[in-house]
Amino acid sequence: MDQIIPILISAFTGIIVAILTWKFQLRTELSKILENYVSEKKYKAYYNAVNLFYRTMSNSKSKENKDTITFQDMIKVKQDLFMYGSDESFKAFTEYLCSSIDKDEKNSFEDFLNFMIIIRKELSGGRSTIDGNDLLLNLMQSEIELQKFHLGVL
Repeated sequence: MDQIIPILISAFTGIIVAILTWKFQLRTELSKILENYVSEKKYKAYYNAVNLFYRTMSNSKSKENKDTITFQDMIKVKQDLFMYGSDESFKAFTEYLCSSIDKDEKNSFEDFLNFMIIIRKELSGGRSTIDGNDLLLNLMQSEIELQKFHLGVL
């Protein structure tokens, strides 16, 4: 009888350790699944926000085949950024929206560039070295136009 008690205690301890290990692994796996899901949604939210900007820019340049950007498109971008974007990106996008209502195009554009830089840094793990001038040059495709923009000629 004295030999049975230590055997039962060690068996019971082994079962408890196995159960706790299983629960910990399950929690870790679920956490990773949720993290991947949110990361994918964040990427999509950022893509949709940038896509909305490029669609708007394309519409302003094109005289034919205007792509209609609906109120629902904007609401979806806002909703996704609120749910999945970082605080910094959400605030930067909100600043852009507020400045775009004020009709100061240069400040509005700079606010959007700031938003795009934040997105780049987040998606690259903070390793992006692109700044506002790099983005402007990419959009304008001309050093002369970039200089005019900075001088306020455009």
